[in-house]
Order: sequence, then structure tokens, then C-alpha cells
Amino acid sequence: MEKPFHVQLWTQVEALWQEMLAHPFLAETAKGTVPRETFARWMQQDFLYAREAIPFLAVLLSKAPISYRKNLSESIAALHQELELFERMASHHKVSFQDIRMSTTCHAYSQFMLATAHSRSFEEGFAVLYGAEKAYLDSWTWVKTHVQGRNPWQEFIDHWSSGSFRSYVGWLEGTLDELAGKASTPKRDAMAELFQWTAHYEYLFWEMAAKGEAWPK
Repeated sequence: MEKPFHVQLWTQVEALWQEMLAHPFLAETAKGTVPRETFARWMQQDFLYAREAIPFLAVLLSKAPISYRKNLSESIAALHQELELFERMASHHKVSFQDIRMSTTCHAYSQFMLATAHSRSFEEGFAVLYGAEKAYLDSWTWVKTHVQGRNPWQEFIDHWSSGSFRSYVGWLEGTLDELAGKASTPKRDAMAELFQWTAHYEYLFWEMAAKGEAWPK
């Protein structure tokens, strides 16, 4: 019996996925030892990324079958709430969101995401959405299970490891399998390739947060 499509995708990126979950940024966040400037860099860049995810979802919504529109509309509303969480935490920790510029990785990832939504099919864009959200569920769930003591970033940890977020990713997973079941072999291959690209970008986002990046001058 053929494995569900999402399992096939995980199998293709299993080694990279494990590297992502073992990244020092996550380990240090769980221990509460991540340098403040490192976490601030992640906050700033993920805030910018989340802003661009709203038009990404809006384009997906415009292509979506009617039965998927409600959940995707709610996803856009959830992103606005996520931006409010970033702003609240930034204010609390005195992290500035003024005059910040995308890093090279954040810019490339955001452009990849938007270009996929605009130029590729709904199914292909949906594979990118699933990859991004699944990466955050798994990453922050890993952090949650390894938290040591009182953590200054607990709101972020709780947000992406919550039952409601897990249910949302579960819906994405089931829908992805449903879409793949109706797709042609070339389209399934394209979905798998875009999922792999998404997994690489998610890993690189932790790398960028941990090490920093600068544009050429």
C-alpha cells in the first residue's frame, strides 16, 4: 500500500529535517541561553517573513477550491494575530522593528513563497504552505519538550506548539494528501520539489538567525 503523500515528502527530506530540529538555535532557545541579540534577529526577520506570508495566503485563497476557502481565510486572520504577538513581545523585550531590512535568506524565502503562489498551481503553493507550517510545528514542539526552567520566549514556544496550531497543521496535512491524490504525476513531483525547497529555507532561517547575514555593500 502506498504511503500517504505527506509521509513520502518527509522521507525525502528526513536527514535535513533532523538537522533542522537539531539546530543550535533551537537548543539554545530551549535552554534559555540563546543570546538576546540572536533571538532579536530571528524576531525581526520572522516578523518580516510573516508580513509577506499574508499576500502569499491571499493569492492561494484566490486560487482555492470553495471547500478550502474558510480555513485559508482563517489562516490570514491568524497571521495578523501572529504579527500582534511579535509586536507585543518586541515591545516587552525592547526589540525594535523600525527600519529593519530583510536578510538575504528572509528575502529569498519570501520571494520564493510569493513567486510560487503567483506562478504555480494551487496544489504546488499549498505544498509550500504545508512545509512552512509543519516545520514550525515540529521545531517549536521540540523546543517545548526540551525547555529548561523559566523561558523568556515562552509565548512563542506555546504559540507554535499549541493544540490549535497542531490541529491546523493536521488539516493542512490531510488536505495536502487529498490534493496529491487527485494530481497528475508531474504535478505531484512539482509539489514534492517545492516542499524540499521549503525545508531547505526553513533550515537556512535558523542558520541566519544564529549566525547573522549582511548584504554586500
